[in-house]
Amino acid sequence: MRIQRKKAKPKSKKLFIIIPFLILLFSAGLFGIYFLNQSHSRQTTAPSDEKYYFADSKYSGIRSKFVTRDNKREKVSIEYPITENEKINRLISESIDKIDRDFQNTVLLATVFDKPMTETIGYQVTHNTSEALSIVVNIKQDMNGAHPASMTQFWTFDKKSGEVVGLADFTEQSDEAAEAIMSAAKDNISQTIKQRQQPEIDLNEIINKEALSNFIITNNGNSLAWPLGQASLLPSSYGELTITVPISSVSKYLQNPTARKLANIPKPPEPKPAPAPAPAAPTPAPTTGNKVIALTFDDGPGPYTAHLLDILDQYGAKATFFLIGSKVSGQASVVRSIQARGHQLGNHSWSHPELPKLSVDQIAGEIDRTNEAIRQATGVKPSILRPPYGAVNGVVLEQLRLRNMSSILWSVDTRDWADRNSQIVCSRAVAGARPGAVILMHDIHQTSVNAVPCILSSLKQQGYSFVTIQRLN
Repeated sequence: MRIQRKKAKPKSKKLFIIIPFLILLFSAGLFGIYFLNQSHSRQTTAPSDEKYYFADSKYSGIRSKFVTRDNKREKVSIEYPITENEKINRLISESIDKIDRDFQNTVLLATVFDKPMTETIGYQVTHNTSEALSIVVNIKQDMNGAHPASMTQFWTFDKKSGEVVGLADFTEQSDEAAEAIMSAAKDNISQTIKQRQQPEIDLNEIINKEALSNFIITNNGNSLAWPLGQASLLPSSYGELTITVPISSVSKYLQNPTARKLANIPKPPEPKPAPAPAPAAPTPAPTTGNKVIALTFDDGPGPYTAHLLDILDQYGAKATFFLIGSKVSGQASVVRSIQARGHQLGNHSWSHPELPKLSVDQIAGEIDRTNEAIRQATGVKPSILRPPYGAVNGVVLEQLRLRNMSSILWSVDTRDWADRNSQIVCSRAVAGARPGAVILMHDIHQTSVNAVPCILSSLKQQGYSFVTIQRLN
């Protein structure tokens, strides 16, 4: 008997239509995701309104790259240092870029813009020798929230290798040295907290080797410092602060090749030591809880000083003017106006020389002739001197001591003499601002005077007030 088999039904043609369609749909989805990611990446790393340019700095071997973005959503100014060591440049650039990417992401996610979010990033070099470089990156961000953010990043580098020098390197892995530095750091913080009338806090768990791992060298190689942003170690209510440890106070623990190569480490005392030159007077720190800053102007009086006084009056700000003695008699009325409006007068030498290169009699003449010129114009003799170029030695300081005068340096250098650009000067001042900061400017440059309204307006919004050097103490 013949069995008849049923013919198999042909597979549905629909499968040949659906499967290619699904593949096409899946591919389109992948392409869409890739496109969105690429679009987002471009938007966060290279906005169409981003501009950049390069400029020299006054720091030996260092240039600056400036990046700006200005639109209805954000107002950004970033200054990158460019050293002669690519390894150093790469580390700092990557650190700044990460912070900026996070800021850009916040801008992208925001939906309401009453005003642009702002970001200012700048740098200050505190120590620059053939062997070592200490640099601070200051970050200010206002994302239209309750409180603007104030952050810092800082390092000391070996300029030859480009490596970061940490506390362990500086102390040659000595536990005794590390403990001595941590103890001095705690004492310094405790004094600052007491001066600001803040509640005492247990520092034993906060101040450790890890927290102090990165440091900078300041005060002509004579101090170690940690410029801390708000809420970086202490609670936010304690504000910004800088821990400073004079190297002389811990020098016996730092008698090693690494420390001696990078900083000024005094040698152990000998049986009959010769008197060592006194260190330069450090930048004064505030003794109250107020957010106060001292604006200082060098090399005047100049053609723009009178206009500057009007600007300061408009903002209720006080400043300190370090005058060149040879210019005083020719603009005595301006000098009297500085005094009458409540600003402080300081001595900046008669002819702006490097004082340590002069003889004792020449140093005395530079100081005394300027003091006398200011006294004749105003009836007041200055009690402070800013040495030209910040250059002092033991001889200069002894001459000041004999006259009951103090040497005043600075903590924020706007480098306004090098960059005749008001926006750059403003950005540097705002980025470097901290309670107790002493900001260096020159009222002989019109661009510097034009930057002052921007500085005063920006920092007043952050709660700062502006006082003279004598009120800063």
